[in-house]
Amino acid sequence: MNRQHRVSRRHFLSASAAAGFMIPASRVLGQAVSAPPSGQFRFAKVGCGGMGGGDLNSTTGAGGIVVGLCDTDPKRAEGAYKKYPDVPKFTDYRKMLDRLEKEIDGVVISTPDHTHACIALDAMRRGKHVYVQKPLARTYEECQLLLDAARKYKVVTQMGNQGHAGAGLILWKKMMDAGAFGEIEQVHTWSDRPIWPQGMTQPPAPEQTPEGFDWECWIGPAEMRPFSGAYAPFKWRGWWDFGCGAIGDMACHNMDPAFWILQLGMPTSIKAEASTPAGIAYPEWSIIELTFPATPVCPKGIKVVWYDGKKLPERPENAHPQIKLGTNGCLIVGSKMTAMGGSHASPPMPIALGKEAYSPAVKDAERVWREELKKTQGCNHYGQWVEACKAGDLKKPGSNFEYSAPMTQVLLLGCIALRFPGTELKWDARRARFTNHAEANRWLASAQRDGFKLRV
Repeated sequence: MNRQHRVSRRHFLSASAAAGFMIPASRVLGQAVSAPPSGQFRFAKVGCGGMGGGDLNSTTGAGGIVVGLCDTDPKRAEGAYKKYPDVPKFTDYRKMLDRLEKEIDGVVISTPDHTHACIALDAMRRGKHVYVQKPLARTYEECQLLLDAARKYKVVTQMGNQGHAGAGLILWKKMMDAGAFGEIEQVHTWSDRPIWPQGMTQPPAPEQTPEGFDWECWIGPAEMRPFSGAYAPFKWRGWWDFGCGAIGDMACHNMDPAFWILQLGMPTSIKAEASTPAGIAYPEWSIIELTFPATPVCPKGIKVVWYDGKKLPERPENAHPQIKLGTNGCLIVGSKMTAMGGSHASPPMPIALGKEAYSPAVKDAERVWREELKKTQGCNHYGQWVEACKAGDLKKPGSNFEYSAPMTQVLLLGCIALRFPGTELKWDARRARFTNHAEANRWLASAQRDGFKLRV
């Protein structure tokens, strides 16, 4: 199979210039954070290695001024630390926030999933704007607490699904608004992840904690256990206590077009297939069916299917003969048109029209939408957040927590279904409970260690 062009997150790390000064954010409850009188935006960065380094560069490139750096693994953060030799550095985010509280306006968080909520809540309680990498949090409850805090403290928020600000997502919306799809019949999204170990059934053997590594703070709210290179760096995504598996890593990107243009809310049921049930780790592959009730654009409701571990949906038989599904994508099948895009809400293109066999008319439709794409302009995802922070504009970021918290919660319900493959879990959105599976409800939240308790 030919590999569709892979759109890297770093494709979205271009930046626009900005300038000025910003005073500390207001902490008055019920009142929007005041806009700074002279425009400068100062931020602290938590998680500086890997993707954290990219987020750091993109936020400074968008006009932010970094005044504090924190990473539990200073060696992994060496690149960022060398670039900013005069910026204070920490291994414990709590100490950084205590010391720099009066000097920062926002916090950018690029840490393992299980620490997103405790760091972001601490920052928001201090009246700081927050940017949090995807997935927003590790449990359904954590997402709700983050949304509650954003509303309570009136801070500007953004989740790190960069494509949500791009031209591709806008083109998806233009297709929907133009009625190009007709009645929506099927939705499929997929990823080639995991590219890290999954399917483990036993904890790894303990290892010596590397010199300088703050393991206590890396573990954060999770249950303490010995250090292992099987957890950190990077491999944490496959472990239940630390990550959200492949769906958590990539569905915030690849399912984003469907969630946005179809106006999806909470599903009514979730059912998973998997290589093995999730336990201490996520399975090597999974297929998750999410059934949603009627929406204004899907009056009959719709089923969205997620695939990972190199599982793929069936290729539409009447699609363009050269079309391959590729490694990451979103496929929306309508009665009039079927369109597909790649990762990170990249621009969709028609691959089939109606139910008829492939014809040159598909190429004509593709030309029409390529011309429309040329007229479609997205914006810089990081710049969108920085400028909103400067203006105190809570709604400007497209992936603010009002949008990204519910979307992440949907994916996390899928994670829970992986613990019970073959079982259809019925979801009551109003009560935020599974109605037919008491055991599944146990996984909506998790306990936290002292020092990292979640509090709005």
